[in-house]
Amino acid sequence: MENAGSCAFTRTLKKGQIVTFISAHAEGKLLFPEDRKKRVLKELVDNDQVVFRFVDDRGKYAGYPWNPSGTTFNLAALCNRDGNVFGVQPHPERCFFRHLRPDWTRLADGDPVYGDGKAVFEGVLRYVERRF
Repeated sequence: MENAGSCAFTRTLKKGQIVTFISAHAEGKLLFPEDRKKRVLKELVDNDQVVFRFVDDRGKYAGYPWNPSGTTFNLAALCNRDGNVFGVQPHPERCFFRHLRPDWTRLADGDPVYGDGKAVFEGVLRYVERRF
């Protein structure tokens, strides 16, 4: 988790927290024009719009297979400046329940029933409840 709380849908997560979401990679890839890439990335970081970046199992930024599409800056999710629009490449719904995780058989029996993806949906629900 890269975002410090400006994204309404991920406020249930802590900055620096590593979450597991499943990628359903086909052909999508986030890129920016080369002549503006550095400026765009700086704006995204400065405005706290980078929500998730692809990392390996130790939390280090990594390429393939951890970043399956090879996105710029390992970007996995962004939000708009207001924090109410959220674009995410991996699929949190594919890890809503713990048994949907690829490593679920190696988890201890006492681990939670829900996977990391549930936090995004809880964030959406809290945002809608407060807003409307």
